[in-house]
Amino acid sequence: MSRIWLVLAASAVLAPASAPAWATSMSGSAAGTVSATVISPITVRQIADLDFGVIAANGNSARSVTILPGVAAARYGGSARQACGGSGRCPAPHFASFEVVGEANRSYTISAPASVVVSGDPVRSTAGMAQSSAPPVLRVEAIGMRSASRPDAGAAGRLDPAGRDRFDLGGTLQITGTMPPARYRVSIPVIVTYS
Repeated sequence: MSRIWLVLAASAVLAPASAPAWATSMSGSAAGTVSATVISPITVRQIADLDFGVIAANGNSARSVTILPGVAAARYGGSARQACGGSGRCPAPHFASFEVVGEANRSYTISAPASVVVSGDPVRSTAGMAQSSAPPVLRVEAIGMRSASRPDAGAAGRLDPAGRDRFDLGGTLQITGTMPPARYRVSIPVIVTYS
């Protein structure tokens, strides 16, 4: 008798469970589908920096230099003026340019901060001495983008049939207070994503 109970117990463990007849009308089953689409990753590569050039600015009034994306000339406000331009030591002002590569015919968006703070390094005098005080912090504001494929769309573009596009970046450098000679430089993070 104990052998029969052992065999029955082993059968119950190994046999697949099935719902009782009375429960079949209260349960259901369905099959789902799993899908995925794999596309080329989108990448961005810097071609040229945003450069406000060499600026001469007199007085304590507000001054500015604006470089619009895709526009070759700078606009000067207040007493700010271009000091020189076109030579190796004195580059002409110009907008930043980037190349975008990814999946053909896909749209993308560009993200960048609306403004950044720029710190300066003192310029040494002709006698080789640096100025004693640190130069003031400046701001680059109204940072904007313009793509080659959709120039009126702001921070948006569309990749061509070869999966390529280009966009430009510009902004306005705000100059306030007394300005000792200094060199200013800052990195602007730019992120491109499919939209």
